[in-house]
Amino acid sequence: MDTPRVCSKVEDPTPGPPCASPPSRPPDTCRCPRSHRLALELSCAGLILLLLTVIGLSVLVRVLIQKSSIEKCRVYIPRIAASSTESPVHLMCPNDWLPHRSKCIQFSQESSVWKEGLSDCARKGATLLLIQDQEELRFVKDSIKEKSNSFWIGLNYSMSEKHWRWINGSTLSSDVLNITGDFKRNSCVAVSKDKVVSENCASDHKWICQKDPK
Repeated sequence: MDTPRVCSKVEDPTPGPPCASPPSRPPDTCRCPRSHRLALELSCAGLILLLLTVIGLSVLVRVLIQKSSIEKCRVYIPRIAASSTESPVHLMCPNDWLPHRSKCIQFSQESSVWKEGLSDCARKGATLLLIQDQEELRFVKDSIKEKSNSFWIGLNYSMSEKHWRWINGSTLSSDVLNITGDFKRNSCVAVSKDKVVSENCASDHKWICQKDPK
């Protein structure tokens, strides 16, 4: 006898809801705390301020250096100008000539008329002395050893123009020489240790020559 078969219908269990993925974290979950962010911002601001300070100091230092260089140049230029008005120590004058400022000056040993003094200076490549100012006049007077000696200089009187004229054509300035004596035709100027006097150009005096240094 055949054994009866018992058949059971196995049904699949009812499918449940799919597995849900874990919820995502809020966007600000991993951010730094507020106090940390504030400290970071302050640090950045401090670095920027420090950088600006360094730049400003470098610009200031550069300006000060340039200003210092300009001031040194301004000081140096007047010193050069002042030294040029003094008696240069590097003038190359012949042995019997005296260096004075930008000139070589010679006092003659012989005496003669004014024109002979003019010619003698020309033969030496020089001219009769042209006194520029009171300082040079003092130098000439101090260099005259004997009071009795008078020396022709390159100045004579122009009757047509009624004033004294240097041999280079320039007119005598009234504040350079105080000339005593008569101003008349054929008058020339001689300098002694204590005075500047108008003399007849035909008188005999020594003379003073000047020329440029070599």
